[in-house]
Amino acid sequence: MNSRHFLAFACSLVGLGLALAAGCSRPVVAGPRPDPAVALKLREQLSAGGAAAEGAKPEDAAAEGPVEWGTLHGVFKFAGQPPTPAPIAATKDPEVCGKHPLVNESITVGPGGGLANVILFLRTPKVPVNPEYDKTAKDEVLLDNKNCRFEPHVLAMRTTQTLLIKNSDPIGHNSKLDLTANASINALIPSGQSAPEQLTKEESLPKQVGCNIHPWMGAWLLVRSDPYASVSNPTGEFKIENLPANRPLEFQVWQEKGNMGGLAFQGGKTDTKGRFKIKLKPGDNDLGTIEVQASAF
Repeated sequence: MNSRHFLAFACSLVGLGLALAAGCSRPVVAGPRPDPAVALKLREQLSAGGAAAEGAKPEDAAAEGPVEWGTLHGVFKFAGQPPTPAPIAATKDPEVCGKHPLVNESITVGPGGGLANVILFLRTPKVPVNPEYDKTAKDEVLLDNKNCRFEPHVLAMRTTQTLLIKNSDPIGHNSKLDLTANASINALIPSGQSAPEQLTKEESLPKQVGCNIHPWMGAWLLVRSDPYASVSNPTGEFKIENLPANRPLEFQVWQEKGNMGGLAFQGGKTDTKGRFKIKLKPGDNDLGTIEVQASAF
């Protein structure tokens, strides 16, 4: 018996079994016959779905796998002859404030042309944070009213940290912060006292600090949800350590008087808003010397 005859014989046995089960007096009602085209299409869809899921696994594994870390650093430098800071006359409490050489700090150029008080901060949201930063996550960040000015002039903090506004002067000060995401602050701080403030929401840009009693006093505060921000020091140097490497990151450069668009650095240039994207390699990443022209201010 060949295969065709055997198949026909088997089918007839199946049909006989159905007839016996149903009874000879009742007709046999066959179920719907499968459509081969539909079955083939379903198989293709299942195969495609499985392939897509399998293709996503390496990316998911990479995203959840170990993170490598890199350090970003460089120097901001004022190009050309720096301006001479304008002196400020102490029109209030001169017996105290007049003892200090007060100057306009909106452009501060240090030794060798280093541009101080420039903020470089990460804009990319929800990035992995290196566990090393857990040590400082709950720290106090000090903003002092000292010598009738704010110290420091520019500072950055995290939403998990506490801003401690202190008054080291022998006279009273008022510290006023006009914030966007957080509730604004208007605190009168007597001599020798301090006021802790919780700023639990991220601010997109630095916000100005002022004193209603001494109107020349001013500072800037940046509040971010991650620790990846740096303020350039008196020699213009900045450094952000333990950034996630091997992934695209967007940064922003900010200076209170400047337009930081078009700043050239090793490997790129900022856009009109002072932003740039970079993928860091693990370890050291040097942006080199970033020159800021006088026309930027």
